[in-house]
Amino acid sequence: MEKQLVRSFLYPILSSPEHSYSFPDQSAFRPAGSTTSALIYLFHQIITLLQHNEYVHLIALDFSKAFDTVRHDTLMSKLSTLPVPDCFYNWLADYLFSRQHQTKVAENESIFYQ
Repeated sequence: MEKQLVRSFLYPILSSPEHSYSFPDQSAFRPAGSTTSALIYLFHQIITLLQHNEYVHLIALDFSKAFDTVRHDTLMSKLSTLPVPDCFYNWLADYLFSRQHQTKVAENESIFYQ
C-alpha cells in the first residue's frame, strides 16, 4: 500500500517542475531513485571536486530512522503546503492521530509527542 501511495501522490509532486527546485538532489521516492543512484551522484560530486582540490571532506549521516523522530504536527504542516489530495492528507492525519513518538539518545529521552 505504501508503494502505491508513493507512486500515486509523492512521485508526481517530486517530479513536477514547480516543486523540483525543493528536492534537487532527492534520490529516494523517485521513479529512478535508489541508493545506487545516490552513491553515483555522490561519487560524481567527489570526483569533480578532486579535479580542483587536493582533498575532499565527506560527512555521512544516516537518516534511516528520521521519520520515527519527526513531530507529527510538523510533518502534517509541511505536507499541507504540497499539492496532495485531501484524501491522502486526511488518511495520513488519521493514521498519525493518537500515535506518539519519543526520541532517545543514549540515556536521554524526550517527552512524548503526538
